[in-house]
Order: sequence, then C-alpha cells, then structure tokens
Amino acid sequence: MPTVQADRLTKIGSALLRAAGASQEEANAVAVGCVNANLAGHDSHGI
Repeated sequence: MPTVQADRLTKIGSALLRAAGASQEEANAVAVGCVNANLAGHDSHGI
C-alpha cells in the first residue's frame, strides 16, 4: 500500500468530488473531514 501525505490526499479527494459534481466548498469540506477522521484513527471510506 503506498503512503500518501495528508495534504496531497485531501487535494486528490477534493478533485474527485469536484469531478463528481460537488461544489468546491463541499468537496473541500468532505475531503478535509475524511482525511482528518482517518488521521484521528477513524478509518473509513477506504482512505
């Protein structure tokens, strides 16, 4: 499994959400939330 830095993963997640139709604000909020949850030990959504 490759290691990806949190800031890069947030940018990737946000870009994927934008491509799926989310607004920039929504995409950033969801991506930041998912990455921060994972960093806090709450693994979910395959992150």
